[in-house]
Amino acid sequence: MKNMPSLGEQEIEVLRYISQQGAQSVRDVAVHFEKQKGLARTTVLTVMERLRKKGYLARSKQDGLFVYAEKVETENVLKSRVGDFVEKT
Repeated sequence: MKNMPSLGEQEIEVLRYISQQGAQSVRDVAVHFEKQKGLARTTVLTVMERLRKKGYLARSKQDGLFVYAEKVETENVLKSRVGDFVEKT
């Protein structure tokens, strides 16, 4: 976990949501975050693609849609981030 790229607040929220809900399309995640945070679909897509490129999410095509699923167990990622924070302070 030490070599994983850092995460921003929105990235953590999206990663946590996908972890709790299971594999999701951008549309599904965007609907949730539009209601909860007022985020646009394009913003959610950008965050999800960023997470994929950082290695936190995997993307596959199902029925013509891209579906994103956690690649790394989110609970472990968050524990590692807390540990890093404690070490630095």
